[in-house]
Amino acid sequence: MSYTTRVVQVTNVSPSTTSEQMRTLFGFLGTIEELKLFPPDDSPMPVTSRVCFVKFQEPESVGVSQHLTNTVFVDRALIVVPFAEGSIPDEAKALSLLAPANAVAGILPGGGLLPTPNPLPNPALGANPFGAPTIDPMAAFGFAGPNMNPQ
Repeated sequence: MSYTTRVVQVTNVSPSTTSEQMRTLFGFLGTIEELKLFPPDDSPMPVTSRVCFVKFQEPESVGVSQHLTNTVFVDRALIVVPFAEGSIPDEAKALSLLAPANAVAGILPGGGLLPTPNPLPNPALGANPFGAPTIDPMAAFGFAGPNMNPQ
């Protein structure tokens, strides 16, 4: 498969990972033209995850690098996908791509939670929870009941 982009986006990067570590890891897959880790190594901003963009010289390296998806690096399973724009974004855009995993789920009401199910009301003990007609207990075991033909 040929790729039109030479850039990959790497998400779920551990906050303790450095750009030099990322350069070493992805350098085995092809010649790196540019690499940026957001937030940068020297950023005082506390984060729970980072995002990295790697621009290779050869587009073939994009396909090879996707094989690192689910590889545990430092303490996280990386997610590597081609970045369609073809160039490394600025810090503001890169951090906005990071936001859904970090900030938005905790800020938006109900963000990051599964939908709340509407449970069935608790039926009386021994009652049919689905509201369908009940079967005589004796008939349920195959014995003739008041509404059953014994044949």
